[in-house]
Amino acid sequence: MAVILGGSAARAQEPARDPVAAEALFKAARALVDKGDYAAGCPKFEASLALNPSASTMINLARCHEREGKLATAWHDYNRALVLNRETAGEQRRRSLEEIAQKEIAALEPRMPKLSIVVERAPSGVEVQRDGTTLPAAALGEPLPIDPGPHEIRASAPGHQTEARAITLAEGQTETVALTLRPVAAAGAAAAPAKASEAPGGGGVPAWAWASGAAGIALVGASVGFLIDDLSAISALRESCREVPGGTYCKPGYDFAADNARKNRDLGLFVGLGGAGLVAMGVAVYGIVRSDGDKESAPAQGAVALPWIAPSGAGASISGSF
Repeated sequence: MAVILGGSAARAQEPARDPVAAEALFKAARALVDKGDYAAGCPKFEASLALNPSASTMINLARCHEREGKLATAWHDYNRALVLNRETAGEQRRRSLEEIAQKEIAALEPRMPKLSIVVERAPSGVEVQRDGTTLPAAALGEPLPIDPGPHEIRASAPGHQTEARAITLAEGQTETVALTLRPVAAAGAAAAPAKASEAPGGGGVPAWAWASGAAGIALVGASVGFLIDDLSAISALRESCREVPGGTYCKPGYDFAADNARKNRDLGLFVGLGGAGLVAMGVAVYGIVRSDGDKESAPAQGAVALPWIAPSGAGASISGSF
């Protein structure tokens, strides 16, 4: 085998481009590869093959690709060597090269990954690319040899969204990638349900704005209730107690400490809950105004919620245009 592969490139029946230069490159490549320097030797085999194609050079190049892990590429090279070998001079040499190529092909076939690409309900004009190379329609669905490692599959068709898929194959692995192309119109319709979160009635106001407004009104209402209780405690203190020289005098039996503590507690709750309620209602107003601003043709809508306090009561009101 060493003698066969180390020989000069076989002469082809067609006129050689530059057999002298090809022979020199072949010998230089063999010398480098024999020393283990594949990085420098393999490109010289490629250059020799370009100047004068031959089976022996092709077999050496196939071994370079096999060593790099490009099993499908090497498998293709060995098969190409069988074609080139038809023009090899000498019956014995031709048979020896054929045996070498056939043996290598048989060893590679169980190791080669295979990838099948399927497009479900393929639309008209579909185009499938594997690692940037367009595949013919007849190749779809067939388990085709491919080198181990990462690969990218991309499918496209007029009026449809492009779908891309990345896959990594190991030696001996057979995989099928199924792609489904969605119409562009269907993709736009899929975004429509996002508006389901808007408030009932189709006003375009997001649900969170209504929820924030309701929470704000509830908080303000609760704070007003505590304010009323606070005013009641203050009134009871004024009726039952009065300032006298040296301190405060209260009616016998009146629990001054309880009403005083109620007054202080109610005041704190009124301020805290009222402030939180106003913030929540402000957020709701912002959401309503912003959603209305997005509609150019719709009439302006808005709402403002405000608490009110009077000597005889308290509450909250909402005003605006709807």
